[in-house]
Amino acid sequence: MATIVDGHAIAQHIYRRLAHQVPFLKKRGYTPKLGVILVGRDQASHTYVRKKGEAARRSGLEFLLKTLPASVSTKQLIITIQQLQQPRYHLTGLIVQLPLPKQVNTGKVLEAIDPQLDVDCLTQTNLGKLITGSYWIEPPTPGAILSILKAHHIRLVGQRIVLIGAGALVGRPLANMLFHEQATVTVLNRATVSLARYTKTADIIITGVGQHNLLTGAMLKPGVVVMDAGVSFVAGKMYGDINFASVVKKAKLVTPTPGGVGPLTVAKLIENTVKCARKLSNSSI
Repeated sequence: MATIVDGHAIAQHIYRRLAHQVPFLKKRGYTPKLGVILVGRDQASHTYVRKKGEAARRSGLEFLLKTLPASVSTKQLIITIQQLQQPRYHLTGLIVQLPLPKQVNTGKVLEAIDPQLDVDCLTQTNLGKLITGSYWIEPPTPGAILSILKAHHIRLVGQRIVLIGAGALVGRPLANMLFHEQATVTVLNRATVSLARYTKTADIIITGVGQHNLLTGAMLKPGVVVMDAGVSFVAGKMYGDINFASVVKKAKLVTPTPGGVGPLTVAKLIENTVKCARKLSNSSI
């Protein structure tokens, strides 16, 4: 049976570090402040934003939520971003909750975010730093996954890692981060034929697709490490990408949903907001 990751426990280590840093920044006149733009009524997005707000306030950060209707245009959304980035709002981090409605040009919207406030690491500037290895903050979900692997002392150098999903939030940035860890990385996407052909030889599998039961125990070799960053809702219940009951019998380490990668993703976002505040204040905590 696998060891089941307790994402909340690992996240607490991050929050304890922040508990010392936030008061120091406030004394210097820099209160970390996270701004979130939420578009529409997507259930998952509202759940994520609520948890981000709760975590920010618990950690002593200020939190600003701007909600917009699902009918919003690209231009209107960009204007909102530009307004919130004005000095009077004192933001040290800003995110646009994804996904956005189909009529919105997501790329243009993300590029309107100031890279110094881009705590999701989705601007071209910050993505470029991931490629070169010069990044100073980590995208929250990839950062959460690496934090779990390191907390459990999972070796990355030379390991065969299969990433299922090549999205902007998980697969693409994480692939670059793993390259810098000297792992051997294979990225699977929607055009990949037979996932099992790749997953059965993997030492570590990381999935972030949002498709329930995508990965089953029959697709694994014994002793594999499985990190599940996918989220979907079925009849109002949250699931990851894996068939947990079968995977837990084959893996040596596995993340549950909820309670695995999710809590750490939120913690890494809050940590990034504090790091941006430190940089803006020229602090060296």
